[in-house]
Amino acid sequence: MILTTVVTVVAVVLVFSLMVLVHEMGHFVAAKKAGVKVEEFGLGYPPRLLTIAKRGGTEFTINAIPVGGFVRMVGEEDPEEPNSLASKSRLVRAVVLSAGSMMNIVLAIVLLSAVYMIGTLVPDETMPGAGIYQVVPDSPAEEAGLRAGDTVVAVDGQEVEDYEALQAYTHDHLGQQLSLTVVRNGAVLDPVEVTPRTDPPEGEGPMGVAVGPALVTKSYPVWEAIPRGIYETFLWMFAIFQWAVAVVRGLVAPEVAGPIGIVQATSEAVRYGLTDTLRFAAFLSTQLGIINMLPFPALDGGRLVFVVLEVLRGGKRISPEKEGLVHVIGMVILLGLILVVSYFDILRLASGGSLLP
Repeated sequence: MILTTVVTVVAVVLVFSLMVLVHEMGHFVAAKKAGVKVEEFGLGYPPRLLTIAKRGGTEFTINAIPVGGFVRMVGEEDPEEPNSLASKSRLVRAVVLSAGSMMNIVLAIVLLSAVYMIGTLVPDETMPGAGIYQVVPDSPAEEAGLRAGDTVVAVDGQEVEDYEALQAYTHDHLGQQLSLTVVRNGAVLDPVEVTPRTDPPEGEGPMGVAVGPALVTKSYPVWEAIPRGIYETFLWMFAIFQWAVAVVRGLVAPEVAGPIGIVQATSEAVRYGLTDTLRFAAFLSTQLGIINMLPFPALDGGRLVFVVLEVLRGGKRISPEKEGLVHVIGMVILLGLILVVSYFDILRLASGGSLLP
């Protein structure tokens, strides 16, 4: 138990550190290539805890607030500073500001490509059994320990030919305890006992699962894995964009998880295994890349807004003092939102609920 907890904690720290490190490294490398002087490369936000090293005029630091990181460049808003970001052309500034998010997207592609090379679950209609594609929270299936990715191969000792056979058997035995033989990650589990509901909520089904053809693990060569990783990453990007548009239009509630909720979700992915951890890390990296490009002050997208405004104003800049003030206010608002969301995460945890919205 202690070893499992230690491994989970280490894995969570590694996942978060990788997200931030790759993002800030994108800014750092792009800035250096553009001749911008970088004063500090920091993991977390100040106050500073530790200076790891100083190389090429840049201090590499670890800071107290573990919710992100930063690359502090000379004169980010002041074009009068020599070797400053603001003194560079609009194109160079846009590239440097976008580099962090671009690296997060690249990281997602790399992680998903690795998942496809290691092996991922795919439907196989030639195999007997019923694959579980989704488990509804607080359903009989979740309470019994079933997970998405499992395949039910027998019920009450009878072989399950396909998912339709499982659905028919379940509906014939509503309210009765069923004994499921389940295959997970190639291993047969101890019998899973589950009682299908006689009056389930609409759209959930008696057990609370979405089923389909049996699931088998398939690995791909690198020349197939990379295109699949690219395709899935762009599907996620599109889905996140659709969600953001729906939130703005008021079609869905803007439910979010704070740092505590994300840590809890990451720890669950770690417990499910390496490929689940890599896939979840890729999803987080994609989210981080897109969120940082939102046109909000203090985010990379917010800084890009000022570059766009400069173009629209015929090259006339907004004063460094005003731009700096906008970003400071934005940072205060962001940290405040993080604290508020974390507070509600803690309330959900204290009430015994899930940390995820």
